[in-house]
Amino acid sequence: MIGRAMSQQITAQIESVGLTPPPHGAPVEESLTERQRREREYYEEYSRVNAPKEICFDAVNGFERRPWNPYWFLCETVAAKLGSGHQKLLDFGCGPGIYSLLFARIGFHVSGFDISPNNIAIAEQLAAKYGLSEQTDFKIGAGERLEFDDETFDVVVGVDILHHVDIEHSVRECLRVLKPGGCAIFKEPIEVPVFDPVRDSAFGRWLVPKDRSLEKHITEDERKLTNHDLQTIRKLGARMTVKRFRLFSRLDAFNKKLATSGQASPIEKFDERVFQLLPFMKAFGGDIVIALTKS
Repeated sequence: MIGRAMSQQITAQIESVGLTPPPHGAPVEESLTERQRREREYYEEYSRVNAPKEICFDAVNGFERRPWNPYWFLCETVAAKLGSGHQKLLDFGCGPGIYSLLFARIGFHVSGFDISPNNIAIAEQLAAKYGLSEQTDFKIGAGERLEFDDETFDVVVGVDILHHVDIEHSVRECLRVLKPGGCAIFKEPIEVPVFDPVRDSAFGRWLVPKDRSLEKHITEDERKLTNHDLQTIRKLGARMTVKRFRLFSRLDAFNKKLATSGQASPIEKFDERVFQLLPFMKAFGGDIVIALTKS
């Protein structure tokens, strides 16, 4: 359990940046695994340092398309699922609610959950700021056991979350809460031949450390998905498609100006062309978007 002093410290820090503190007792989850506790503690700290102040809605406003970018591709795929009527979307591991608000803006009613109480407080604050509180609801929770009824949602979305959780249990839960014909869409990093074996070697870790880091957004337990993970997901019975991204554009990570400007990357567009001309190169794409359609 989180001690009283730490709980008071979290509340004080949340209040200091103008956010609503989480409900009394919310940070205390007796049923969390050790891994979940470490993730929660990391994101409590990370969210205090990196809380978003503004949200850019460009990826869903329809004025521009970037199908070669995995995040924009995910947003465009989700937007295409929006039909008439009251459609419900689950933001699986919503963090501070950025994607929740993007999808609420275009018409979904969005439920989001996250293991970090501070993230939930930030998401609620941002929803109020952008006038989207009526179209969103947020709660504290863990991906391996969702507190939603069967067949509740038309769409489930997860952005960079599966590599933080127990994949099989979490995807089973996503499929459980999906309506028949509903779709779960995830953007994830994935291991690739040559690059990741070198990256994970002693030399690679010495050259570019992978230790827990708030600056680099690395948690203690996260790991990229593998082809074995994809096989595990495929066996769960949903119709599955996978699209690959980021071959040479992984180098964009070293361009801080590009990473923070929101500008389109010309290398990402080049990557898509390479994948079209040389399909075997898709195996080296370091990001994927997975779409699962429930029968």
